Amino acid sequence: MKVGVYSAALGAYPFCGGTLIASRWVLTAAHCIVDALGCKPVPYGRLFSYHAVTGYDMAVRLADHKYKRRERPGFSVRVEGVIVHPHFSYLAAQSGFDVALLKLSRRVKRSPRIEYACLPEPGLTFSVGRFCNFAGWGQIPNPPHMPLPGIPDTLMELQIPIASLSECKKEFPFVNQHLDFCTAGSHGTPCNGDSGGGLHCFTQNGSKWVVYGVSSYGDNNCTGGYNVFALTTKKLDWIIQVMTVYAY
Repeated sequence: MKVGVYSAALGAYPFCGGTLIASRWVLTAAHCIVDALGCKPVPYGRLFSYHAVTGYDMAVRLADHKYKRRERPGFSVRVEGVIVHPHFSYLAAQSGFDVALLKLSRRVKRSPRIEYACLPEPGLTFSVGRFCNFAGWGQIPNPPHMPLPGIPDTLMELQIPIASLSECKKEFPFVNQHLDFCTAGSHGTPCNGDSGGGLHCFTQNGSKWVVYGVSSYGDNNCTGGYNVFALTTKKLDWIIQVMTVYAY
């Protein structure tokens, strides 16, 4: 389930994306949280209250398609706690741990418009060229120029293929090959405002969709280059541990 993450400190529009992976948990990118904290210190690896640190609330928007209209069945849920992966380094994009978890203030029930995204099995991989789905409210690329002005009202979706790591390294030489993977931008690419959104891939046996990666960084101009995703399979232990330790 795709969600928009927003805070009054950064305006009423989602500044990042995220994925609902359980009734009270959203998976997003660590750099989204660090950016939202501004100059405030980051309590890495520890659940903390964004409101207590900044004085502002953070919330996620669910079941929405046209964000600006705020129509039903779309609704918002306040974020109760935030935890950034303890090994994330903002100064080193190649750290490979650009993930964070948001604990919601209440449980979100399944419905015809809401479903929890499945986490992948440990060791699951997808071959180069495999197409996966990505969605977000980020800016729309306008090659060969900068992104189009303004932000789309409608949730946008695209299919993008897993890219060759060796080719991706020509553009991003420091990408962590053990903890990250790349997608090719020839069919479109995530853009500003899409960070933290999940890349969803259909398993080889066709049994389910899984959130295979979290959008981390890419071509600043969104003009068809590569995009780097944090590999979810390499953070499974941490994700499950956090949701277990902070279950209540």
